[in-house]
Amino acid sequence: MYRSSYRVSRFQDLESQRRRTVWPTTYRDGIQISTPWPLPYDAAAETNQRLTSVFDTEGRAARMSAMVESSLFPPPLQTRNRHSAWVGKSAQRQTWLAPVAASDMKERVWSGEFDVERRPSWQSRGSDRWSGELDMEDFEQDVKKEPYPVDWEEDDVENPLNFSTGRKWFNAMMLAFACFMVSIASSGFSQGTEQLKAEFAISQTTALLTTSTFVLGFAVGALILSPLSEVYGRRDLYVMTFGAFVAFSGVVGFSSSMTVVIVLRFFGGLAGSFTQAVAPAVVADMFNAQDRGLVMSIFTLAGLVGQNLGPIVCGFLVKAYGWRAIAILITGASGPTWVVLTLTFPETYAPVLLQRRAKKLTAETGKQHQVANMSPKPIAQQLRVGALRPWIMLVYEPIVTLLSLFLSIVHGTLFLLFAAYPIVFQQVRGWPQGVASLPFLAIIIGIMISLVYVALVDQKRYAKVVAKYDGNAPPEARLPPAMLGAAALPIGLFWFAWTNAPELPFMICVSAGTLFGFGMVLLYMSLTNYIVDAYLGYAASALAASTVLRSIAGAVFPLFTADLYSKLGIHWASSVPGFLALVFIPCLFMFYKWGDKLRGMTKFGAEAASMAGK
Repeated sequence: MYRSSYRVSRFQDLESQRRRTVWPTTYRDGIQISTPWPLPYDAAAETNQRLTSVFDTEGRAARMSAMVESSLFPPPLQTRNRHSAWVGKSAQRQTWLAPVAASDMKERVWSGEFDVERRPSWQSRGSDRWSGELDMEDFEQDVKKEPYPVDWEEDDVENPLNFSTGRKWFNAMMLAFACFMVSIASSGFSQGTEQLKAEFAISQTTALLTTSTFVLGFAVGALILSPLSEVYGRRDLYVMTFGAFVAFSGVVGFSSSMTVVIVLRFFGGLAGSFTQAVAPAVVADMFNAQDRGLVMSIFTLAGLVGQNLGPIVCGFLVKAYGWRAIAILITGASGPTWVVLTLTFPETYAPVLLQRRAKKLTAETGKQHQVANMSPKPIAQQLRVGALRPWIMLVYEPIVTLLSLFLSIVHGTLFLLFAAYPIVFQQVRGWPQGVASLPFLAIIIGIMISLVYVALVDQKRYAKVVAKYDGNAPPEARLPPAMLGAAALPIGLFWFAWTNAPELPFMICVSAGTLFGFGMVLLYMSLTNYIVDAYLGYAASALAASTVLRSIAGAVFPLFTADLYSKLGIHWASSVPGFLALVFIPCLFMFYKWGDKLRGMTKFGAEAASMAGK
């Protein structure tokens, strides 16, 4: 009997080693939160890095999305069944061995058999089922029927995490430049408004649709294109969508009607949205937690600086060569980038790579292989979740709703300034086009200062909080920078609003942009980190909801800017976004104090807390 058991055990070990080679993986508290597919052994520090890296936001959300099922709502929480010995007062505790004195309940005596032995399924089993030796031939046949699991091997060269450092950084910087160009395209066309009005005989609002429709395409792309990358992978979609962005941006320059310009701009934004939405996920595919923070800070800088640098570059370009030169600039800079991406960019999504390996092994060996611990998700299901769950979270999660609205006000204000600065500096002060866009440099300076503050000051503060809570800091510890940013943002807006009169020195109102840029980045980074830590596996859907609302706000705000400034004047019109920002400040303090209780009362928040083991 013992010899037979040894043979079976030894056969199982050999068969397991022959069929599957995986990385050694540790499952410490919380490690599964950020590793939906196998990672190398040194990634066991992912948990602490996940908590302390303030820049790695969307990357963590992308990796944690595999934690949850492909259902719109989280599963109902399981109530804890406590033993009767721990219910009530200690004097009334009762067990089957020692019932409470004076109890009417009969004393429970063990009959010599367990309850499971009385079940029909147990009694129907043959008496010889567990007696004798196991038939090795039957065992081998059963093993052969099971699909062979496919995982990464140790130091697997095809694993994106094992790419060389130079290859990782080259691909990451190419994507960062692609995001930079998409950001320039999103804001640069605001400088062609006057020429579009003159050429096509349209109103100011219609001319501003070139910016609004592009940003609206971001909202649609966030719901449709992003889920496709988890089915078809990153590379092919990147090549196709960025190629479409280059094509649509170039054809705009040959448009003969405003309708064509608006339609092409919408589809250009739709195609460009994939580049920005999935870039953090690609970084998470290639870089481990220790390195992602630095890379993601570069992506953050590229996106924000591109949006504010676009009006400056395109302003001078439009003045010299006309609005069609913007299309030439975007195509001329993005086209070679697309060619390089097409030739060099690899597939980085691990589940898709493993699925391809499984198909190849099945074809070569004739034996069924499948990705270990993963079940394929139908594309219809992916699209359903990607398109509907963000809206469901907006309805059921007040934290997601209020913070998304707040970020929408901030994002919308930035695009409002793309239309307001030409009014204040070009029309009121009489500055020439191009020069009137230079005040955006102050916002860029504020962005730089905020990133330095986050890296040198807030990172240390948060590391102390993590140490205090033994690596399990509450999500609300992310909010202090947002409180600082929420104070700086309206101060900068009111500063700009009441110092932008032409009789005052221009540097007084221009410098207000530094506070706006500083507060904007602090709010964006702090609140998105808070959402990721609070909702874990559902964070990707929560961030998608935030992206959709931000994009809608960015599309709508520029449309009423001209009427707002003509009716209220440059002082009160510039004050409106400041008042809107003030409304949401109490929410931050409320979430900081009672956020944990509020999350426990909601569907997704409670499920995320159970994932974290809290």
